[in-house]
Amino acid sequence: MHRAFVCLTAEHTAWAIPLAALVCWFSCRTALHLLEQARVEHGARALGWLVGAAFSAGAGIWSTHFIAMLGYDPGMGISYDPAVTLASLFLSVASAFLAFALLWRSRGPLRCAAAGAILGLGIAAMHFTGMRGVRVEGSFVWDPILAGVAVATGLALTCGALLALPRRPEGGRLAPAGILLALGIVALHVVAMAALRVVPDPQAGPVVDSLPHAGLAAGIAVVTLAVLACATLALAADRLRQVNRVLSAQAAAFVASEERMRALTDTLPQMVWVFPPDGYTVYTNRRFQALFGPGVSSRQQRFATHHPDGRDAIAAAWQVAEAEARTFETEARLKDLSGDYRWYKIVMVPVVHGGTVVEWIGTALDIDDMVLAHEALRESEERLALALDAGSDGLCDYDLRTGDAWISDRWWQLLGYAPGEMIADTRTWQSLLHPDDRGAVVALLKRHLAGEIPVFECEHRLRRKDGGWGWFLTRAKVVSRDASGQALRIVGTHGDIGVRKEAEGRIAHMAAHDALTDLPNRTLFRERLGQRLAEIAEGGGSCAVLCLDLDCFKEVNDALGHLTGDALLRAVAARLGAGLEAGDTAARLGGDEFAVLVASVDGPGGAMARAQALIREIGRPVAVGDQSVEVGASIGIAVAPPHGTDEETILRRADLALYKAKAEGRNTARAFEPAMDAALAERRLLEGDLRHALARDELMLHYQPQVRSACGRLVGFEALVRWRHPTRGLVPPCAFIPLAEETGLIVPLGEWVLRAACREAAGWAHPLKIAVNLSPRQFQQADLPERVRTILAETGLPPDRLEIEITETVIINDMARALSVLRRLKALGLRIAMDDFGTGYSSLATLQAFPFDKIKIDRSFVSQLEQRPSAAVIVRAVLGLGRSLGIGVVAEGVETDGQMRFLAEEGCEEMQGYLFGKPQPVDQLAGLIARDAAWMRDAGENRMMAAGI
Repeated sequence: MHRAFVCLTAEHTAWAIPLAALVCWFSCRTALHLLEQARVEHGARALGWLVGAAFSAGAGIWSTHFIAMLGYDPGMGISYDPAVTLASLFLSVASAFLAFALLWRSRGPLRCAAAGAILGLGIAAMHFTGMRGVRVEGSFVWDPILAGVAVATGLALTCGALLALPRRPEGGRLAPAGILLALGIVALHVVAMAALRVVPDPQAGPVVDSLPHAGLAAGIAVVTLAVLACATLALAADRLRQVNRVLSAQAAAFVASEERMRALTDTLPQMVWVFPPDGYTVYTNRRFQALFGPGVSSRQQRFATHHPDGRDAIAAAWQVAEAEARTFETEARLKDLSGDYRWYKIVMVPVVHGGTVVEWIGTALDIDDMVLAHEALRESEERLALALDAGSDGLCDYDLRTGDAWISDRWWQLLGYAPGEMIADTRTWQSLLHPDDRGAVVALLKRHLAGEIPVFECEHRLRRKDGGWGWFLTRAKVVSRDASGQALRIVGTHGDIGVRKEAEGRIAHMAAHDALTDLPNRTLFRERLGQRLAEIAEGGGSCAVLCLDLDCFKEVNDALGHLTGDALLRAVAARLGAGLEAGDTAARLGGDEFAVLVASVDGPGGAMARAQALIREIGRPVAVGDQSVEVGASIGIAVAPPHGTDEETILRRADLALYKAKAEGRNTARAFEPAMDAALAERRLLEGDLRHALARDELMLHYQPQVRSACGRLVGFEALVRWRHPTRGLVPPCAFIPLAEETGLIVPLGEWVLRAACREAAGWAHPLKIAVNLSPRQFQQADLPERVRTILAETGLPPDRLEIEITETVIINDMARALSVLRRLKALGLRIAMDDFGTGYSSLATLQAFPFDKIKIDRSFVSQLEQRPSAAVIVRAVLGLGRSLGIGVVAEGVETDGQMRFLAEEGCEEMQGYLFGKPQPVDQLAGLIARDAAWMRDAGENRMMAAGI
């Protein structure tokens, strides 16, 4: 370092090294700028910039060296070899070119290091080559260590300078790289010069053909000017590059702005177009092109898409706006490419420069859906207005903050007020509420306002203008609340339900009253009885229930028709109602059964007196049309509390008393007695036993013979059911048959009798007929003929041996159904007989309705033949009727020889009674059947002998 310091201070003039360093820095900066320009250019232009950069760098290195040499004073004269000096210049330029060529397109770390090495070695080569061209009167001695340090220092700084270059074109500043490169060149020169020592040689002669200092200085000046020219060129190029960069950035920004604007206008929901005053478009967005097609469009083409109905008016308005240079707005229908018209909102804005319109910007928003929606809304509002005018409900809208309200005209009209006749607010509505309803209505409304119930719905009464009260149904709901949940607004409807309330009242009345007589029905009667019993339990007193059943009503109804029967029931109801006192209730329980609640009586005696009065009143003749009809009444009485304290007990015991009264005769009243409960219990016990009798095989059949009058021959039996109870013994038919009829048990019982009788008869040796009675209840079964057919098939009994006996009641109850069943039975091949003929009032009508095979004279007529002449006349008439109609006649209840002789003399074909045999089990009739079989054999043999066989 001391040698380098001595070299700088003692061997060089003061100005040489700074001037050389300045020229070096200037040339390095110029070279690097030219290198950057080469990177951004292409082709020959890029190569030219690269050569300029190499020349600037090489010239700078050479100039630095020789400017420093001009100030170098080794103590003796110095001259220069021109050829070697020029060769050193070429060497420096060539090394710079090679180094910069590596960095032209790419500047990776390895490339930069390699280029730095090439450039550094080129600087060293130039230095040592240049020193070889120096002529002195002596010789140069080099310090190898310092020379190596010089070369290493130059290489390090040069590589660092090139590594400091920006990696991308125009990617960074060049000053650091230029400073490092200049330092590398200057440092290499100074350290290398310090490694040099001049040894004088007295024998050396003067140098010939050398380049003097002036010539070298001139050469340096030329090279420096060339570098200056390159620097100027680099500066101009750099300025031009900056300008180009700015212009490129502005162009890119403009393109980006235009692209953004186009993207924006393409995404807008409306069409956008720009046109100068001549009308031809210079810009259109995608939606515009979708309607008018791509390309330029003229004003005439655009107006052609307008709907003919508004085209002229819009054109005229546009001309005015165009002339006045003001914004134009309109709504128009435009035709799209498919030929459909849609509504658009068109706005055209003028762009003015210097007071002149240079272009127009137009937009068109598709509002077809909005137009249609507005039209639909208008139609809906019109319909709503019509609905409000024609609808049955009124509407109301209350502002709960102020109490103000909007109330529809219909709301006022329902109350009889003219619209606006009263103040429309919440206080008016509350003032119109019925006093009895106000509390409940307001409470319910408060619950809704508090959010406890979702909807306010209430039926209440409002005062009409005429002072009357009308029933209304109000439905309302809060539609607005504040942040705290406080109700702010409520809307609702108000409908007149007066007609419905009247209908509900009528329905409620009908539900609790009999439709024919308008008396309370069973439900209402029980309700009032329960209320009265509760009053008695709480405050004392007594009441009575009279259960009333009309006597002979069925006969009147059947004989005179249902219209007459209905008129009779209404008359009875009127008489019952007329005899009521305060608190009493008369009710029709069903059919011809009535009941009377006497609210207050003086014990059973008082109740009996009321019952007798009712019997007398009902027993008076009733005028029905031109006829006078009489009926009686049977009444059962139960008094509370002596006979019970609950409605079920009182009604049951009054019904028991009625049953007793009917059993004892007509026009009778009976009060309840404890023994009636025992009879009822006995009846229920008997009913229960009867239900199990079939399963326990307790029923059995007895057979009563039927004989032919002329010869006394057995022709068949009538099957009669008997019940042998395990504890009661033999229960008579009169004790359980009526019970079976009432409870419906007669149906399975009758089917059992039919099956058992057919099975027994099918096993007899002689083909005698078997007669079986069928109940009216069995005829209510639509499949009765099929059941009979099944029994005949199961037992194997031929149908012609079976005879079905029925009473007139079967046909009278439901003639159409009964006749249908009878015809289907007769089609099976069996025979049909009418039992108990003559006891009914319509026997002749029954005979006319159906062709019976037999009629049976009731035992009540046969038993009186010998005592009452009228009985004989009736029997003789029946027998004559049978002969006239071709129907066989059987006499029941024949018990004496006199009765038998009369019947035989009058031509009665068959007889049945105790005279010929009581009903007995079949095993006790075996002898009778055997005798009849033997008689038939003897009769057959006699007929064969008489015939000569």
